[in-house]
Amino acid sequence: MDNKPEAKPKRRRRRWLWLMLLLLVGLGWYGATSDTGRVWPIRNTVLYQLDGWWTERFGADKATGVGSLVGCVRTEAGAGIAEARVLVSESNGTLHQTMTMADGCYSLPNVPAGRYVPWIKAVGYGDTVVESWGRGIALAAGEQAQVDATLLPMIGATFAPPTKLELGAPVTVSAELPTPGTALRRELFVTSADGPNQQTFLYTPITTTAALPTLLAVYPGTAAEWEGVSIPLAAAGYAVVGIGPEYSLDLAADIAEIKRLVQVMRSGGLPGVDGSKLAILGGSYSSLHVQRLLRDDVGFRGVVLLGPISDLFDMRRRFEDGTFIPPFDLDQALIALGWPNTAVRRYATYSSLYHPRPDMPPILLLHSRDDEIVLPDQSERLVAELARHGVSTEAHYFAGMSHYLRTDQSSEDLDVLYAITLDFLRRELR
Repeated sequence: MDNKPEAKPKRRRRRWLWLMLLLLVGLGWYGATSDTGRVWPIRNTVLYQLDGWWTERFGADKATGVGSLVGCVRTEAGAGIAEARVLVSESNGTLHQTMTMADGCYSLPNVPAGRYVPWIKAVGYGDTVVESWGRGIALAAGEQAQVDATLLPMIGATFAPPTKLELGAPVTVSAELPTPGTALRRELFVTSADGPNQQTFLYTPITTTAALPTLLAVYPGTAAEWEGVSIPLAAAGYAVVGIGPEYSLDLAADIAEIKRLVQVMRSGGLPGVDGSKLAILGGSYSSLHVQRLLRDDVGFRGVVLLGPISDLFDMRRRFEDGTFIPPFDLDQALIALGWPNTAVRRYATYSSLYHPRPDMPPILLLHSRDDEIVLPDQSERLVAELARHGVSTEAHYFAGMSHYLRTDQSSEDLDVLYAITLDFLRRELR
């Protein structure tokens, strides 16, 4: 009888211990499997550090020998899809890829033994990956793995439409480079079910009597920071809508916001804007947004890309082999994306080199040979792939001005870059 009062507290402690254990297991499972943008970058970074710690102490455990992948890519109705891309990546970003033949079947030989998530895509179809619990297939040396896939017709990502549009009071602004100019600037507020937009400005010439050809400028930084680009273009006779998405590893929300702006411009909702004559500009980080948008929307009259990223796999490969050290802690962003062999879709989604469309609008690429962040061969390879699909492409490479092709001093290169851009916009929009 004396022990009974002590039994209840013991049982309660055991229950609490079990509850805590279940909670820890649940949190661990969530952290290991969640695909939310707040979880997977942390998980991938931790796993990268643990892998480095293990390799440093015990050496790399790497399989030897090669195997092959074979299979067929078909529609829902069972018809073979020709020229579908089948791609796998090693953990360091080295790619192995092929295209399907006329009957939709393929063979991908000489793939090093290891674990892969195959990624498959064809023009006009959505992409797909072949995986089980996110781990893909284990390919053994000498093995021929059968990997078949069914592709569905491509459907553009949906977005919340704009519900409210407001324009701030006009302010006269000026810039000295590349040539002195002035423009009117008004802040643009677009509200949707997703909330208010990020900082966005509308620039127009000081005097205008008609709706103008329009450039949507998606900047790798705030719109205010890049005002020195918007003002000269507006002074040259264009309406310029400038936006700078915040840096993030998950671009879906920002791309939805850009789509809302496009919808507003095309609907005639902005004064001085001719949405039927619309071009788009992006560079560096924001080139990812622009090129991803082109997979859903090819209705632009022209595209300007400055120092664009076209192949994240190659950036990761160069980082892993030590030939490319990204500045500004961008190596942490590559690490947070995960290993390319299993997180293949994150790399492939924003690698425009693997998403060409023959119906893309004319594209102008501008790149510095001295670019220390996005190497110029990213543009060279993209130009070649777009040309292979018949896309009208014009490329220019500069010896100076570094990554952003931006300078606070007058130069011949800056004058040439400005003239090339205006000439392209004049041809495509006027």
